[in-house]
Amino acid sequence: METLVNVVKYLLSQRWIRIPLILFLGGWWLSSCCTVYIGPNEVGIHAISFGSKSGIQKEPWQTGTHVVIPNYERVLIFPTDLQALNRSANPTESSKSSRSDGPIVIQTADNYKVSVDATVLYRIHDPYRVITTIGPGRMFESVVVIPRSDNALRKALGELTAEEFYLGDKRLKQTQAATEMLRTEFADKGIELVKILIRQFSYDKAYQHQIEQRKIQDQTVLKNRAESAAAREDAHKREVISTGQAAVQVEREKGSREIAQLIADANLYQRTKAAEGDLLVKSAQAQGTEMENHALEGAGAQAMVGQKLADLMKGVRVIIVPSTGQGSTNPLNISELLRQFEVK
Repeated sequence: METLVNVVKYLLSQRWIRIPLILFLGGWWLSSCCTVYIGPNEVGIHAISFGSKSGIQKEPWQTGTHVVIPNYERVLIFPTDLQALNRSANPTESSKSSRSDGPIVIQTADNYKVSVDATVLYRIHDPYRVITTIGPGRMFESVVVIPRSDNALRKALGELTAEEFYLGDKRLKQTQAATEMLRTEFADKGIELVKILIRQFSYDKAYQHQIEQRKIQDQTVLKNRAESAAAREDAHKREVISTGQAAVQVEREKGSREIAQLIADANLYQRTKAAEGDLLVKSAQAQGTEMENHALEGAGAQAMVGQKLADLMKGVRVIIVPSTGQGSTNPLNISELLRQFEVK
């Protein structure tokens, strides 16, 4: 340090370098004390310390380098990009746009505790309102964003029981209710709430033990139900098989009866047709006899009788034997007749 002071004294003692050095140091002092740089995704709120325009100026300064008068003016810088408040049991490293704190502890409606990892996404919408209602710097985080988001989530999610907390649709509904409530509160402070995300949660040890016991009971119940269902299905299967076998037997017997009936019907048909044939033959014979009788009773009866006798006499030898007079033979004396006519 002493060496540096000696170097500066030596340079100031040299006239040829004194003026450029003074100009350089003066410029450096002016640039460091009388200018302020506002980076991308930032705005500056201009504040005047005294005079007729003293106070916070409503119109923000945009990105760039701005000249300020020391002790008369100052610039308060606020981010305009998306900000994230991470609540987690394993907080990550903080940055300009992200702050990490521990998890939010929710007490459920049935008095169990749930640790919730959540992320609150927001941005500075009106920096003038932020600085006039909250304060400079990042006071908006510690004064508004953190405590009010905690309260809103504890109130909304605390209306759920531990069992309901596990249900995604109910948890989402309560998270949306907390978001709507916070959106109005943040807007009054110049902050726009974008979204609240519930990333994960864990129950306390007492409820975790209860869940494990319930799972064991549920598994036992499911096992019993499965065994009961299997037994019912097996009984139903046997019943179906028995019913099917009985149905097959019934169909077999029915088929046998139908076959016997068909055979009987065929035999009956055959006998009927045979009887009808016999009847037709008998009827024809009867009609022939009747016609013959009618013929015999009529005028041609004698001719028919004669014809019949003629048919019967064919091949018959007729001998006329005198029964009276000379040379007559007694017709009752068969032996004499046979001898006389040489019949052997």
